[in-house]
Amino acid sequence: MSEEQCIRRLRFHKEVVTVLCKLLQTYLAVDTGTRTSLSEALKVTVALNFYATGSFQSPVGDICNTSQFAEHCCIRQVTDALYSKQMNYFKFSMSREDQDERTHGFARIAGFPTVQGATHCTHVALRALPHNYEVFWNRKGFHSLNVQLVCDHRQMILTVNARYPGSCHDAFILREITVSRLFKPLHEGHGWLLGGKVYGVASRLMTSLRNPTNPAEQHDNTSHTTTRAIVEQTIAVLKQRFRCLDHSGGPLQYSSDRVSTITIVSCILHNLAIMRGQPLTPGMDVPPQEEDDEEEAEEPQPRRRQRDTAVAGRAARQRLIAHRFQ
Repeated sequence: MSEEQCIRRLRFHKEVVTVLCKLLQTYLAVDTGTRTSLSEALKVTVALNFYATGSFQSPVGDICNTSQFAEHCCIRQVTDALYSKQMNYFKFSMSREDQDERTHGFARIAGFPTVQGATHCTHVALRALPHNYEVFWNRKGFHSLNVQLVCDHRQMILTVNARYPGSCHDAFILREITVSRLFKPLHEGHGWLLGGKVYGVASRLMTSLRNPTNPAEQHDNTSHTTTRAIVEQTIAVLKQRFRCLDHSGGPLQYSSDRVSTITIVSCILHNLAIMRGQPLTPGMDVPPQEEDDEEEAEEPQPRRRQRDTAVAGRAARQRLIAHRFQ
């Protein structure tokens, strides 16, 4: 393939595909005693083609000329190899240097102070499962996993949670992650995540006001919304780059556990693309950002501890508005 074909079909330059081959060489070692064994480069090419196109084990024809069963084996092997390396690609570091970098990076967007990340959910479609049929049916009308992401100002994905079915509420998933645990090494009063109104404010989660009543609150909302848009852009780029996650190509024909693994590996590849400065496919625009679930039904009344954190969060938001946006 030419360099342009490689980017269009695999989403990476040849050089980066070579780096991936070397990175996974131990996991993809060729069985030299088998005449029909596939090379590491062939396995990586087949797998990247699947992630890029979203086709379920579709023949890659002139690229590799392999059978569908061989493609299935390549995709599984490369996916498992990359999944085993996820700790090298998702890092929500709380070192002072990383905190400062994220704070300054987010502040340059719209002036919102001490932001350490932005969070949002997205649905990844999967086939209808015979068991737990209703559990995976989401409010948008298809079966899915509801995937929670946290990203930084560069669109790097810091954390990803792909364990929950589509019927789970965004706020429930974020509560299960426990935002405070992400900030555990952080001293009190330094930084927070930005989230949509659907989450509800908390001590480490800053949401915008539903009904701003004065210029300071409106300024706060504008800054918040503009800054948090980075996570919606990240999801749009992720699904544009790796169409296996895009519902327009049809649901993934795997079990929920396998779809979870594929989603996490797609996020790994997304981070690798940013680290290596890979462009999006030439001639293809980023799709519209996903609609925010502002009107989604609210969660049941939270428990007492959650109400206490909400009170603390609202107090922090009011102090921020008074000191920064007044």
